[in-house]
Amino acid sequence: MDIERTMQFILEQQAQFSAQQAQITKQHAELSAHFSEYQVRVANDFVKLNAVLVDVATAQERTNALVAVLAERQILTEQALSRLAERQETTEQNLNALISTVERHIANHK
Repeated sequence: MDIERTMQFILEQQAQFSAQQAQITKQHAELSAHFSEYQVRVANDFVKLNAVLVDVATAQERTNALVAVLAERQILTEQALSRLAERQETTEQNLNALISTVERHIANHK
């Protein structure tokens, strides 16, 4: 009788083990399917992210080129303003000389 109970116990344990193994196998298959879907989503996200990074890099290159042009033009503007300031000074000196001449001329004819 002991042997029969032991055999029955072993058979029950084996049946439980088989049921648990089947459940684990089923869960593993479900997880694998979800993981595959997740991998596809992640891969798609990486593709999108890569496209965005390429767009950002392209925009940055255009911005860098524009900044370089602006810097060059700023230098030209500063040079032009410097020349203009020099000419303004000369114009003021000439105007002061003309005013002095006119004032002397008026003073001599009074």
